[in-house]
Amino acid sequence: MPFTPFHLGPGFLLGLIFRRWVNLAAILVASVIVDVRATYCLFTGCYPLHGPLHTFLGATILSLAVIIGVYVFRDQLKRISDFFKIEQDYSLQSIAIGSLLGVWVHIILDTFLYPEMHPFWPVPGNPLVGIVGSNAVYGFCIAGFIIGGAILLFKAIEK
Repeated sequence: MPFTPFHLGPGFLLGLIFRRWVNLAAILVASVIVDVRATYCLFTGCYPLHGPLHTFLGATILSLAVIIGVYVFRDQLKRISDFFKIEQDYSLQSIAIGSLLGVWVHIILDTFLYPEMHPFWPVPGNPLVGIVGSNAVYGFCIAGFIIGGAILLFKAIEK
């Protein structure tokens, strides 16, 4: 993804549609945290840009940090959710589902775009690269953000 915040769109949409089972804060943080190493590499020149965190194994391990962080700060995050009138479950289960879903959706979307990724590591290669075009991936991300925003606005008006 050329710009990490694109990943917020699908996370936002999935988090709002499935808000009874998926914690929105967890899915949003998990959707973008996968790019922490890629962002570092972008500015320092390390290669490959999409390294170990852009594998299902690496992203799953990274999701554990998100689970712990969101769970520890759940009271503060609940206040933010309440302020925006977003009903959220802050159980460990909903946080774990949100975190795993966020990192995995990130990996799936990037898998279509980057040939240097090895998403199924230790199996080498990227069999999904190019199956879905970049315009479709970016369009999906933008549409997710717009539809998620519409859902949020509708829910706010409804109350």
